[in-house]
Amino acid sequence: MNSIPLVRARYANAFLMALKKRGVPTGSYVKSARLPESLLLNPDGLISALSLWKLAGDIGRDPDQRDIGLEAGAMPISAYGDFGRRVTCAPSLYQAIKTFCHCAASEYSRSDFYLTRDNDIAWFCRGPIEGTTDQAMQVEFYLIMLMIQIVRAALGPHWKPDRLRLQTLEEHGQFDSDVLRGINIKYRAPFTAISIPLASLAAPLSRRSDDSAQSGARHLSGSSSQALSENLKEGLKQLLASHVNICSLSIDLAAEILGVSSRTLQRYLRKQGSTYTMLIDEICFKLSREMMLDKNFSITEIAFQLGYSDVAHFSRAFRRITGLSPRCYRRQYV
Repeated sequence: MNSIPLVRARYANAFLMALKKRGVPTGSYVKSARLPESLLLNPDGLISALSLWKLAGDIGRDPDQRDIGLEAGAMPISAYGDFGRRVTCAPSLYQAIKTFCHCAASEYSRSDFYLTRDNDIAWFCRGPIEGTTDQAMQVEFYLIMLMIQIVRAALGPHWKPDRLRLQTLEEHGQFDSDVLRGINIKYRAPFTAISIPLASLAAPLSRRSDDSAQSGARHLSGSSSQALSENLKEGLKQLLASHVNICSLSIDLAAEILGVSSRTLQRYLRKQGSTYTMLIDEICFKLSREMMLDKNFSITEIAFQLGYSDVAHFSRAFRRITGLSPRCYRRQYV
């Protein structure tokens, strides 16, 4: 394992919410995918994409849930936090799709979306999808609906593409679905794609008003669209930093989140010239320094916010990084 594919927790939540709407218990699926529920509480938090793939595949193997990816992906793009607001602030469908393609790497570290043209047809595309057959099928169904929802923001809530390209094998994708009914579908395609009339790209987003766009732009001016890292150490930092009470997170739980054993995680970190303690110290230093900028936070409050059981423990960890106590560091450098 040389990299960690990362994805926002909102995508796992979408599958679980779709199950709940159908009255299906979710606990066994969450446990099987090794998804700590604390991570799922924050839609913007990060999880390993391996866990998401497993969750989607496990659910989709149930004959009654073969279309779960279509339902999970049906939520409007505006529900995708800052990422969704960036897309829906675009003045036209073309700009919305371009914004989506550009910013998608802040949602999934292996994002590969693009827009291409074939005569009078535009193709909104997604590159190869990873995972087992069951996993890839559900992820692809989710992505198809996500892409359709973006187009519907401009062309109306009932819009469907005339043509569809699926990487899914035909025998797995053939089932009755209102969403796919009546669409010309090509299976076993090298990429996933929906067709859009080229002239429709100029359409304005129908739900957009000047006031809402200006409000959205103001709201997003300070938000981050930083791409997720796949470098092993940096990916670990991004993943673990999104966890509640990060500094009390055990290596066993961290390994569980990643879907590996704690011994394997230790071995990976040694190859990076690091240890789990060093990694947590680096994360907590970064987070604590950010909190120190807010004078309303005392050192004690910062320690408890980060998950330390007492201030002394926090101070020892802080000294390992800076050689100074938190209070001395704040006086000299913040």
